[in-house]
Amino acid sequence: MALTALFDIGKSGILTYQKALEVVSHNVANAATEGYTRQDVIFQNIPSGVLSYAGVTGRGVKITDIRRMYNSFIELQLKTESSRLGYWDVFQSGMLRLESIFNDASDIALSNVINDFFNAWQELSQNPSGIAERSLLLDKATYLAHRFNLSYRALLDERYEIYKDSQNFVNQINQYLDQINELNEKIVANPGALDAKDQRENLVKQLNDIVNITYFEDNAGRYSILLGGMPLVDGGRVYHMNVRLDGNQNLQFNLETVSGSIDATRLIQGGKLKAEIDLRDTVIPEYMNKLNMLVFDLTDAVNRVHRQGYGLDGSTGNNFFNQLYDLTVISGSPDITSLNISSVNANIYNQYQIQYDGTNWTVTDQSTTPPTSITPMVTSWFEGTPPINYYRLSFNDINIILRNPSAGLDFTFQIKPNTALYFGVAITNTNHIAAASENPLTVSGSMDNRNARAIYGLLDSPIIGNAKPIDFYRSIVSEIGVYSSSAKTQKNFQEALVQEIEKRRQDISGVSLDEEAINLIKYQKMYEASARVIRVADEILSTLFEMVR
Repeated sequence: MALTALFDIGKSGILTYQKALEVVSHNVANAATEGYTRQDVIFQNIPSGVLSYAGVTGRGVKITDIRRMYNSFIELQLKTESSRLGYWDVFQSGMLRLESIFNDASDIALSNVINDFFNAWQELSQNPSGIAERSLLLDKATYLAHRFNLSYRALLDERYEIYKDSQNFVNQINQYLDQINELNEKIVANPGALDAKDQRENLVKQLNDIVNITYFEDNAGRYSILLGGMPLVDGGRVYHMNVRLDGNQNLQFNLETVSGSIDATRLIQGGKLKAEIDLRDTVIPEYMNKLNMLVFDLTDAVNRVHRQGYGLDGSTGNNFFNQLYDLTVISGSPDITSLNISSVNANIYNQYQIQYDGTNWTVTDQSTTPPTSITPMVTSWFEGTPPINYYRLSFNDINIILRNPSAGLDFTFQIKPNTALYFGVAITNTNHIAAASENPLTVSGSMDNRNARAIYGLLDSPIIGNAKPIDFYRSIVSEIGVYSSSAKTQKNFQEALVQEIEKRRQDISGVSLDEEAINLIKYQKMYEASARVIRVADEILSTLFEMVR
């Protein structure tokens, strides 16, 4: 009986430490594998199974468990902060691209182009009848419009690229969900599949980097994945996402559920996808609108003064830049002397109907269903000899000045969406450039320059809201720079935080090659000793057989 016990104990040692050596080797092999959790062997002695009495020993050793050195709290921290890092990484990259679009540090900066345009008016004022000066002015104006067109189109292209990126992210999300669901079923079928649990954990982290999710493990060992409380993976079912553009051309993420497709955009509250939403549908539109405002108010101010002047051929009343709003006259003749905006809001590009009955003004927003009546702020004054009656209507940050309106006046107007794309020079004949304040064909002597000087004076006038043109543009550049710097600071902070948590994770879950080398030697010695026990038992048994013979 004693010899049999020796064989059993030696056998248990060989099998146990062979398995322990396999675990150590597996750890060493995966030391560089992302998301791998170190595995540890738990040993337990094998009792004899006989009631205890003096001199009774056990039956050897066995492995009761191979456990993952997993700390759920640290893993949750790592996923949370890594998701925030994903947000700031994408957001900061987007802000850097915006900085390059609005780069104001080079010689060809847009603020310099604005300066060059107004300086060309100053040069024309020094020789108002000069053909060269007039040609130069048209060149500078054309280049100004071209640069605004390019900057605005670059913002549109950036929104398009983000839309394409979001489609790729959604495809990745759906792939991760499918893979997590497959691993769920493998783990349910084999709860000891530690590597499958590591793979699943890594997929959850990558998914969480893209879109902030919550998850929990059910009694069967499956992970349920939730997005803002809505299931993505639940009990063996997967609910995929898709993305499209809504009626306002903003990103809309839909979740395909058993009851149909639902809008899940508001449920996305973190990760790379949230950064894409914020960049594409909030930040970039803000600067698109500011460019539109700059272009629109600049056009209004220049055109207003230009219409009052005279060209070389005596022409007057001409716009210098293209009109940036559509006008439809229903009755009467609206004499609009100015139409500008003081700020940008969601209703700026709506279609408005304006009516005047001789006493009262009525403004209706035709873009709402049903149309919305608006009460404008109205001021009036008389000016000139003979006095001309002016009315200023202000509503929804839009300001319109009309001259001598007649009873029954009825018209609609709409500021062109994507205004900056339509910014261009209306004048094609240099003779039509209105540099003079009096008709040169009816006044003797040299042509006067007062209208050219008046337009040049707009450079230092608060014509864009309450700001000068260059100051307004530089405020955009400065604001983007501040946001970009702040995003970089946030990103650096998150990187440092994630690295610190990752280090704590490595201390618990990471593979130490030095430690594994010690274990390798230790288990090897134990394996050899167990083999030696069997060899000794065999020698004893052989000796006994010889004695019997």
